[in-house]
Amino acid sequence: MTFDERFSLPFMNWNADYISPFLVCVLFALFTGGLCDMALNRLIKQEKIPKTAVYSMTVTAVFLAVYGFTPLALRCILLCEVLIVAGAIDLATYEIPDCLHLFIAMAGLIHFQPLPAFLGFLLVPLSFLIAALKTEKIGGGDVKLMAASGFALGVTGGIWMMIWGLAAALLWNRAYRRGQKSLPLAPFLAFGCFMALMPT
Repeated sequence: MTFDERFSLPFMNWNADYISPFLVCVLFALFTGGLCDMALNRLIKQEKIPKTAVYSMTVTAVFLAVYGFTPLALRCILLCEVLIVAGAIDLATYEIPDCLHLFIAMAGLIHFQPLPAFLGFLLVPLSFLIAALKTEKIGGGDVKLMAASGFALGVTGGIWMMIWGLAAALLWNRAYRRGQKSLPLAPFLAFGCFMALMPT
């Protein structure tokens, strides 16, 4: 057995006569992420807009490596892709467009399970709703984002998304944003979704 045979991954074949589906998908994610970045630059027209292309490529590579070419991998990729875009917009404008909440819910229709979906839709955003009503630190966009994510992930996945996301936001706020009252949560919730979708 040669060195290349021993250390090559099963979904990667670097032969010039064969283009790996894995590589094609990762490059396509990079390409579509670049298009998304161009669209955001034109729509938002701000200098400091986070770039989504590298994150899109990374998320695609990770979930394809973990779950293979399955509907579950597609669901995970779509959910994280939409949340990455929501995070970029939230960082730039402190708002999350309503259409993105719809896209999150639509991604949840892959491997759809009615009872977990509707329970997640109702229960996951409750703590965010209460915090939004009692304080000004959480906006309505975050509540709707968690409702859509609860629909897509179910109760358990939605709660883990919230735990990971809020923990990351707290650590980031302590380290870099001590003097500021408001912090856009969508980027951290996107990270929380990524962690919640990883196999345990």
